[in-house]
Amino acid sequence: MIFRKANVNDIGAIVDIAIESVSRNPLPVRIDREAMADTARECLGPAHFAWVAEDKGKVVAAIGACVQQGFWFERLQCSVLLYYSRVPGAGLPLLREFVRWVKSRPAIKMAIIELEPEVDPRLVRFFKRVGFSRESLNLTYVRGA
Repeated sequence: MIFRKANVNDIGAIVDIAIESVSRNPLPVRIDREAMADTARECLGPAHFAWVAEDKGKVVAAIGACVQQGFWFERLQCSVLLYYSRVPGAGLPLLREFVRWVKSRPAIKMAIIELEPEVDPRLVRFFKRVGFSRESLNLTYVRGA
């Protein structure tokens, strides 16, 4: 398996993975492939983070994160927009690279990832072990739900 920075040729595969990700625990919203592709393209920029895992020439996992000015604090915030793996073992190396990347950028004051309620507890333990130790309660309002 190859773990690498995503490139423009990966956009279609990243969108497919994102759609699979949001379809597992669906909300009553209309999926917008074009918006997903635009966001994935933006994450390819040098200020952001986008990596994929490739197995036999096919993208099987992806992580994408966006960096922007902190809303209520000085310095930058990094928000994970997508993390999903179709293949066991493909995601953790991407997460390790993401954590290394965040920690190598002193301008990033805070990095955030939202995990689904049914997340594997091993993933929570991993994040806590590498420094993502603050847990926050996240509530979502969805019109029509």
